[in-house]
Amino acid sequence: QSRASMTHEEVEELIAHRVAEEIEAREVARNLEALNENEEEQEDENGGNEGLRNRRRCRIDPLV
Repeated sequence: QSRASMTHEEVEELIAHRVAEEIEAREVARNLEALNENEEEQEDENGGNEGLRNRRRCRIDPLV
């Protein structure tokens, strides 16, 4: 159905749906920011991310 022939109620529903999507997207972005800030704080407390780099470099050689 084209927008030109939409009823007032359909337009209101479309707007409400898009507003709800935008609110959800903003909440997700805000939560991601909070997670990133928490990770940065954790890295600062642990002396940067050196510990993570060191763990990634570790490997277990198979016993042959």
